[in-house]
Amino acid sequence: MTNADDYARLPERPRADDLVVEVPAFEDDRPQPEPAPPAAAPELVAATEFARTSHARPTIRRTQVRAGVVIAGVPIVALAVIAVVQILLPR
Repeated sequence: MTNADDYARLPERPRADDLVVEVPAFEDDRPQPEPAPPAAAPELVAATEFARTSHARPTIRRTQVRAGVVIAGVPIVALAVIAVVQILLPR
């Protein structure tokens, strides 16, 4: 048998059962948030959400504020240092 004979016919077609992968299901045990109170009083809903999140872990919003302060603060401090150096150094 030569190399040309090896490529003359296609390989056998795979069975569908060979391609199936079974993944076991798992139970979602993450804590679920409490249901929102009735929307009759929007102020109550907002106050409840604020009270629930006020003692929670820092959120992405707090991280964004921190990043914004750093991004804005570094150039301001750099300009302030340059200004002080230019004022204090004799010409």
